[in-house]
Amino acid sequence: MKDFRAHLPVSLAYGLGFMVLGWAVVLGLQVSGLSWMILPAAAGAMLLGPLVAVGLYRISRRAQGQGGGGVAAPGQITLVSIVMMTLALLWIRAATLLFAVFFGLRPFAGFLESLSTLLETKEGIALVLVGSLVGGLFAALGFAISVFSFPMLLNRDIDGFSAMGLSFNATTQNFRLMVTWAVVVTVLVGICVVTGLLAAIPIFPILGYATWHAYCDLFEGSENDA
Repeated sequence: MKDFRAHLPVSLAYGLGFMVLGWAVVLGLQVSGLSWMILPAAAGAMLLGPLVAVGLYRISRRAQGQGGGGVAAPGQITLVSIVMMTLALLWIRAATLLFAVFFGLRPFAGFLESLSTLLETKEGIALVLVGSLVGGLFAALGFAISVFSFPMLLNRDIDGFSAMGLSFNATTQNFRLMVTWAVVVTVLVGICVVTGLLAAIPIFPILGYATWHAYCDLFEGSENDA
């Protein structure tokens, strides 16, 4: 919150940009007749959140006096970004296959109709339950390998797979804490969705700054010892 208040204009600009990007995705899905994919796409966006927040990590790092505005391993950030985008696309493909299993080629007219069908039919409820389980596995893996790898690659010149491994290890070694953090992120993302992404304007930058400080709490000591 201190970083958010100290850099209010740029923080709000990041949040506004995230909101506009989300609206563009929703509009694109509606125009393409794929409005039923809005919820899976929203879940997939959580996988890419740490990538989009790299600029916010840089702001927090400068505020702490931990170096300039450069990125230590830009090429490796690109590599991890490709991994995360691939994981998000795999989740979207899995959601598409699950939809086909439960509903076949049945078309829906729009998002509200899709939501009604998901919540008011036996097939829809079953799809929500199975989809939540499968999506949770994708989200857990994506969260574990990305939550600290992006801020780490901003701060350290190491390879992307090592960063993902260290992030995964930190997540498993601090399992209860990281589960709590994941629940907080999920609830806040849900608030963003319910408010039509308006709540993302303050929430997204605050989560970005919090991620950077979480990385520093877990890794800064070992970094300073190196």
